[in-house]
Amino acid sequence: MRRALIVLSLALLGACNMVTTRAPLFARADEVGAPKLRPGLWVGKPDSGCKLVPSRPLAKWPSCANGFVVARHQVGSYDKDSRGRRTWKTAPYWLVAGEPAVLQLRMTDAEIVGPGASTTAVTYVYLAMRPTKTDSAGQVTAYDAWLVLCGPPPPSDAKSPDGKLERFGTLNPVAGMTMDDSGDDCTTTSPQAVRAAAAPSESWTGPNSHLGAHWVRDGAR
Repeated sequence: MRRALIVLSLALLGACNMVTTRAPLFARADEVGAPKLRPGLWVGKPDSGCKLVPSRPLAKWPSCANGFVVARHQVGSYDKDSRGRRTWKTAPYWLVAGEPAVLQLRMTDAEIVGPGASTTAVTYVYLAMRPTKTDSAGQVTAYDAWLVLCGPPPPSDAKSPDGKLERFGTLNPVAGMTMDDSGDDCTTTSPQAVRAAAAPSESWTGPNSHLGAHWVRDGAR
């Protein structure tokens, strides 16, 4: 199971059966006709019991509020480093046209590879996004979103390729998807495969796994 920082959800999201790539599949040309997120301060679904005062600066929000800032082609949020210090992290994104639209998010994660050593891995993840509210200029001010998955979830008794562990990835990947050695996630070199998986992934993820958010106010924090 991979763990990835999905900045739009403002949480360390453990997910399986998700599409990841090492190189981007979409570029600026794919933005033509796509919705645009309104820049400013946004909030995702707060954690249960979270107490939030939206008028306060983002730096004063509790982490359970899942607040983040949207700028052109970039999102940012506060996170904690290995020493527990609060740090500001950003991630570039492209929002490309389609029904639903697809958000390509570039994530950089330092992975420990030995005593005192690390390497930086770049991974692209994909979310399907459906605007639910827009402002007078047509900019998106609220959306529903979900991870683009490799295919329908496996049955509960499915096993990993070696037959020893529980399998979390699909047994029936969308055409163009290649499952990893563990059978838990997939990759592709095909933008068409991501687009084809975007709409059915809505039902594959289930409503409790959606990553909706809404705009709060203008400003950079």
